[in-house]
Amino acid sequence: MKRKIVLLLVFGVFVSNAQKINWYAWGETPFKKAIAEHKPVFLDVGTEWCTACNLMEEKTYTDTSIIRIINQNFIAIKADAEAQPDVGARFLEWGWPALIFLDSAGNQLKALQGNRRSEIFKPILLEFLANYKAGKLTVQNNDFFSSEPPDKSGLPELYKKSYSQLDYYYDSLYYGWGYALKIPLYQPVELCFWLNKTDKKSKDLGKALSSLNQYSKISDRMAGGVYFGCSSGRTWKGAQPEKRTEYQAGVMHNYAEAFMTTGDKKWLNEANLLRTYLMSSMFSKEDSLFYNSQEEYIDLADEKVVISPEKYFKLPADQRAKYGFPPIDKTLYTDINFRIVRAFLKLYEATQNKADLDLAVLTANRIIKKGYLKEGWFKTVIDNKNEVKRMRDLPGDSAQRNVMYLKTQAHAALAMLSLYQFTGDTSWLVRCENLKNRVNEKLYDNENGGYFSTNLMPVTLSGKRAATKVLIENALFARFLIEYSDLSGNEELIKMAESSLRSVGVDKILSNEERLIADFVLATSKLMKHHLVFTVVSNDFNSDDTKNLIKQVQHYYHPAKLVKIEKPGHYPDLGKASLFICNQTVCSQPISYSANSKAEIDLFIKKLK
Repeated sequence: MKRKIVLLLVFGVFVSNAQKINWYAWGETPFKKAIAEHKPVFLDVGTEWCTACNLMEEKTYTDTSIIRIINQNFIAIKADAEAQPDVGARFLEWGWPALIFLDSAGNQLKALQGNRRSEIFKPILLEFLANYKAGKLTVQNNDFFSSEPPDKSGLPELYKKSYSQLDYYYDSLYYGWGYALKIPLYQPVELCFWLNKTDKKSKDLGKALSSLNQYSKISDRMAGGVYFGCSSGRTWKGAQPEKRTEYQAGVMHNYAEAFMTTGDKKWLNEANLLRTYLMSSMFSKEDSLFYNSQEEYIDLADEKVVISPEKYFKLPADQRAKYGFPPIDKTLYTDINFRIVRAFLKLYEATQNKADLDLAVLTANRIIKKGYLKEGWFKTVIDNKNEVKRMRDLPGDSAQRNVMYLKTQAHAALAMLSLYQFTGDTSWLVRCENLKNRVNEKLYDNENGGYFSTNLMPVTLSGKRAATKVLIENALFARFLIEYSDLSGNEELIKMAESSLRSVGVDKILSNEERLIADFVLATSKLMKHHLVFTVVSNDFNSDDTKNLIKQVQHYYHPAKLVKIEKPGHYPDLGKASLFICNQTVCSQPISYSANSKAEIDLFIKKLK
């Protein structure tokens, strides 16, 4: 990158291949080497979008004295928190970057949060080495929750505990969740829409809409895209113009749901602004998939023509070109692309624009073609036809491309279940079943329940197998199991979902996640309340009445709605397409397509409330 090259030359630090830190990928190899050579381990965990990580990369790790100290005295490991979510979750408390010092057995001896300039980092390294050789260091408390006894309280108590924790972080004055650093969290908004329709005492709708109003204010009004967060406290000022694709998808999903809830077209306009940004800036035409993120600084076209990010992002899109553009991380993450699939399906539900459905199907099929492994699961990082110029170089196989990660499989399963409901294509259900079986086989903890983050467990940390259970990942997969169970009638899945939530619902795991627990709260609520299953029954799926009824059901909004399409059998053959709506205790009378069918659906659901 021009900017990176210029920075290196300006500071007089040009590093040849022979003058680089000898980084290893996270895995068994570096720890074996550390044991054989009697050396400690230095671990750097960061992300591509992390500006502090990139500063460390450009300045500290190019200093020849730092290179010499690390190469001579440490076994150095570099990991990506997104490509290896288990490592990211394990050291999240210290990120990003997380600078971790371990002994050869994987015990944590020291940890630092954030980048350090070379003149500051050098004495830190030397002091650590002196204390390490003198035996003055003790193992830090780094309990990674590898085998926790599950929470045994009643489900209402587990839900109340988690909801109360999340609600504690709701800012009733400036809205959104959290106080010190504002982030456009989409997960709590989705929870609010669910509670608005499933809990008659809920007052959460106002939280969702007030928060979305704030999210819209930290968006790029010229080129589109919601910014990741604000650094100036709770007032939503000082927006950092970094755009992460995951948040574009999540907030677009929120806007579509806000439109269906209120009928206010301003939410649809906001959703379309994000859609335009995704398609114009983050969509790879060569891969038919979406890139990871866009940085907050500008990769200047002319180093002599400088403009501040604050002024740059106020310019119309066409005027920005003469200055250059923020660089894009072109990594293709499977989970983020599946999150986009769900967002476009929600937008299709709101607008009935078939282009959104087609794009969701196209994206999912491309993921399957490029990211589905013969072992029966999805890899985390998809090979990219574009040259990926990383600002933060990684050692070979750092993405562990053929390793199973729960986070990736959970997003895949949720998206494929949604694809079945909006296409009627049962092949998506077959894929859900196969993936569920592989995840249970590889990641389920038969001792304490719940799912480990990955099947790659190369080291022992603090005398424990390095098998992390991540709250958000278990919550997402539990949600899939609950939805799949309610659609299929397989009650064994409910037991597994409950064990998954209980395994990460213990106090010290839950409290450690602070405001980032909305997925857990939502899954726990779904476990207690379940869904409304809309089943369209017909002998002729090509008849006009059947097509019209399916379309009406697919675009009927209710956050607890699940859709099935099947032939008579479980439900009677009435000689025409019929809709049956059922929850756990009661079913509607059959409803056929007519001018009054929506009113009949409304009346049945109103009676349920």
